[in-house]
Amino acid sequence: MNAFFSSYLTLILYAVSNIAAILLLIACYKRPLIARFCFALLFAWASWFNATTALATPWVYTDFADYAVLDVYRWFILGPFGKVATPLILTIAAGQLFISVSMPSTGRLFKMGCVAGILFSIGILPLGIGAAFPAMVFIAMGFYQLWRHPADRQLLKRPVIQSSGRRLQPH
Repeated sequence: MNAFFSSYLTLILYAVSNIAAILLLIACYKRPLIARFCFALLFAWASWFNATTALATPWVYTDFADYAVLDVYRWFILGPFGKVATPLILTIAAGQLFISVSMPSTGRLFKMGCVAGILFSIGILPLGIGAAFPAMVFIAMGFYQLWRHPADRQLLKRPVIQSSGRRLQPH
């Protein structure tokens, strides 16, 4: 792939990531159940992607050092992180899976997932454009909105069945 196409493709992916993050933030205010569903899908995919990449080609994560805006992040990625990339990325993937699983739920589990989403988003902000900055700011704001005003409904709710066998509509 030539450099122009590579940079052009990167620019398109960067723009799409930021547009999607803005749309997710808007959905957190206007349609929180849709936002929660989208976060569940996004973080499930991210978990799968990071886990499979960490197991197959863990060294690719050291490339993020080029985008780090803080020297301490660059040092960590090129130093300690590079030596144990696979278990660290698998831990991140497990956290992303937790966020994904928590989004359809309610109560404490849902709130913990929102906090995890905020912490994850803030944690990768110093990767700059490597984390599609400012997309993760919008994502963190969306999780905060959901945390403050949870739609107190599960996404996947089983219908209530009367003793007669007829389905009732969930409230």
